[in-house]
Amino acid sequence: MLKEIMIGLGALAASGAAMAQTAPTADALCAKGQVVTVRFNEIKPTGTIEGFNAAAVANQKFYRDKGIKGNVQLVGRAMVRDAATGTWSFSDKRASTAHVNPPGGGRGDPNDPAWKAFVAQYDANSTVTAQQTFCYMPAIDETATITAEIKKFEQVWADKAAAGDAAGLGALLDDSYMSYGKAKPETKADILANTADPKKRPASVKISDVTVKVDGGYAFAQGVWTETAKDGKVTSLSFQDIWKQDREGNWKAMMSQVGPVGS
Repeated sequence: MLKEIMIGLGALAASGAAMAQTAPTADALCAKGQVVTVRFNEIKPTGTIEGFNAAAVANQKFYRDKGIKGNVQLVGRAMVRDAATGTWSFSDKRASTAHVNPPGGGRGDPNDPAWKAFVAQYDANSTVTAQQTFCYMPAIDETATITAEIKKFEQVWADKAAAGDAAGLGALLDDSYMSYGKAKPETKADILANTADPKKRPASVKISDVTVKVDGGYAFAQGVWTETAKDGKVTSLSFQDIWKQDREGNWKAMMSQVGPVGS
């Protein structure tokens, strides 16, 4: 959910026709999207960023203590670019919160001590300079494109393993990669060492029945890995790979689970 929202940030997600509509609640008006309330805050001379962050934590805890779990609060700190040096730094004066899926009931009870406590924390550290509630539509669906990309990577994986191309295979694996299901867990280093060892290299590798499920910045691939050893022995294993997309949009395999076919 957060990935979809952040992709959409910065673009008002209502068309001119939709903006002309009215509804009794924000949730009803934004039925096909995601309601996000954005606040911009100026840190007071007597306040601190740390105090502002603590207020946001208390704000979130207030809702959790009330049994409300569907909302998420993002806390942001303004970044400033120095025109002379081109370097970036954090502002000590400007901060923001984005309340994703705020409870439809609106403001809490102003007489509730827990509500008054976190509001007092905010007020002690900052002043709200602007506030707006937006309707963000889901990100453009790239499931088909990502599915095809992951299937391609799975085939490249098999090809690199058969060719003994440890460097090529290494480019697909995250440094934290782990594989489970054999006699002992294998790290990325273990996998690459086996790939580079001619004695352990299979004569051929084939993958089949590959399916992919995409969930935000993760992709879950499963299929059957069949390798033929140089002595002709054939081994088939079912595999499940977890892929994660980094901030640059690149996919890396994080973990694998292998086992007998049909298990």
